[in-house]
Amino acid sequence: MSRTNKVEIILNHHAGNGHAQSACSKVTKFLDQINLNYEIHATQTDGDGVKIAKILANQQVPNVKIVVIGGDGTLNQCVNGIKQSNFPNTPLGYIPGGSGNDFSRGIKLKIKNPVHLMQAILSLEQPRPIDIGQATGPNFSHYFINNIGIGFDASTVYYTNHSARKEFLNKLRLGTLSYLTNLLKAITRQPAFKLDVDYDEQYKHFDSAYIVVATNHPYFGGGFAIDPTANPFNHHLNLVVVKKITGLTFAKLLTKLLTDGSHLQDKDVWNIERTDFTLHSSPKQFGQMDGEELDKHDFNLHFQVAQHFFWLPVNEN
Repeated sequence: MSRTNKVEIILNHHAGNGHAQSACSKVTKFLDQINLNYEIHATQTDGDGVKIAKILANQQVPNVKIVVIGGDGTLNQCVNGIKQSNFPNTPLGYIPGGSGNDFSRGIKLKIKNPVHLMQAILSLEQPRPIDIGQATGPNFSHYFINNIGIGFDASTVYYTNHSARKEFLNKLRLGTLSYLTNLLKAITRQPAFKLDVDYDEQYKHFDSAYIVVATNHPYFGGGFAIDPTANPFNHHLNLVVVKKITGLTFAKLLTKLLTDGSHLQDKDVWNIERTDFTLHSSPKQFGQMDGEELDKHDFNLHFQVAQHFFWLPVNEN
């Protein structure tokens, strides 16, 4: 193993209904066994991941690795905290502990055992650059690791997060089922909306957009491939727009989306792959970023590809 004197652990012990806490306990037991110093920085309230990561990055202590244990939302906060620091390229290690874990799925992180993953993180001598997204607007500036969605999928996130069954299903490691069951509620409640897309000096207008997802890799909602062609190593972002359709037509399209990804060839689906593009939507719609709610807004956002360094044993796909 390369020389690491200390591990700074940012832990969201609520993530995955105890899954992150369990992973952390296994990891710290291992670190005790090898006599490696560590400190746990537990998040308590929303936004703590940003604050903690920023503070740790600004310290810039030699031979220290910062490792996040939590879900995609926790990792999102920590990446944004690093980017706000005086040292925005500070690498992050990551041990998945959420209910969806789309980021680890998207980068094809093969090591599932948290102790084995920590061993791999400690053995790395150089961090790995991985694409992320950046979205900016009049009152919005954030990095995202997975995707930002407007409309149907964001409504599903909202209903899932406010579902009485979410906690129960997460305890059974059935977080994806919680997302899937709330798709039905979103189908009945999500209206169509207007969307304008600007890209490469071109313009595309939709009168009845329904699903809009700007994504860094294939997955959202805990493993559903919104765009199987997206790749977090090709320095592009992907945009998928699904028009409002109803009845059996929508059921068939949704089945394709949730199974084999053939929805991209459907006439009611439009997608592009670019380094940047701009979205304007109205009226106000639900939004989500890496599975976290963005409330209802008229979205006016410019998207561009960015990168961050990670202590993760992954190779270019």
